[in-house]
Amino acid sequence: MTLKSVAERAGVSTATVSKVLSNTPYVSERTRSRVLQAVEDLGYVPNLAARALSKGLTYIMGVVFPHNYDDLFADPLIVTIVNGVEAVCIERGYNVLISTPHAPVGESEQYQRLIHSGYWDGAIAIETLPGIPISTLLEQYHYPWAALGYTSAVGTLNTIHPDDFAGAKAAATYLLQLGHRHIGILGVEESELVAATPRLSGYAAAFEENGLRFEDAPRVNGIFSIESGYQGVGELLSRSPRPTALLCLNDRMAMGAIHRVRNQGLRVPQDVSVVGFDDIPGAAFFDPALTTVSQPAHEMGVAAARHVFEMIDLRNLRAKNSPDAKFNPIVFPTQLIIRDSSGPPPLP
Repeated sequence: MTLKSVAERAGVSTATVSKVLSNTPYVSERTRSRVLQAVEDLGYVPNLAARALSKGLTYIMGVVFPHNYDDLFADPLIVTIVNGVEAVCIERGYNVLISTPHAPVGESEQYQRLIHSGYWDGAIAIETLPGIPISTLLEQYHYPWAALGYTSAVGTLNTIHPDDFAGAKAAATYLLQLGHRHIGILGVEESELVAATPRLSGYAAAFEENGLRFEDAPRVNGIFSIESGYQGVGELLSRSPRPTALLCLNDRMAMGAIHRVRNQGLRVPQDVSVVGFDDIPGAAFFDPALTTVSQPAHEMGVAAARHVFEMIDLRNLRAKNSPDAKFNPIVFPTQLIIRDSSGPPPLP
């Protein structure tokens, strides 16, 4: 059985059949139904299961994680989010298909080809990078979608994110209340990560409330990896006065920082306190157990998947390419988790 056989049966061109099978927009519902009926009558199945074509579903949920210096499986936080997505997909009998296009995503042929294929019934965009949202193509091609991040193709609608500002402010306030006044910042370039801005703003708010200028705090930028934390802290520890505490924008950099502090003959937390962000798996079992800001990554993944499935269910009751209902931003609370890597500053 060939594509031409389906086209002849449906009374359309082979190009039209291809458009229907790849879920390309701008094909009338009448033509689409005729082609799918011909596919079912003839038993033609190109790459997807016959039931998927007959129902107009592929039973595949997409997850898009763009990156410029990191990859999906290097970041335990992102893996935890995907685990939350997968848990909901298993309940619904869906598979998860992950795409990891390099930035800038708009120029990724890999991502564009996948979007055009129509293989996903819906998708979750992990909007970690500034610039044009990766959900733009999802919206353009009428996919049901949700964005894990601060912005999306439709402003702040369909977004889910943690309260990074409040979490960072709580972490900095905690160190300041312990008596630390020489605090180093291990960050990332704000142009490299959307979440960097609210976290740094949270630190700054705590400093200002305690009568300190955040601009005066020594800062070195890394790239969210353990290695960059190790390298960056070496520079901070060479400053005078030496920081008695370190605020790290994520846990992996905090772990690297702890290794470097110890390698320079200093103790954590007796000489230098270290506070991370994310509470990744393993943070509680690190040596010393890491003080950090916990964000509910698994729960955010679950919420994103459930919202996309609500859109998919709603779409099944309406025309395939009709606009999907949008939801208002969902902000998950963060929580400071105090463990063994932090304490009061050393005595003068």
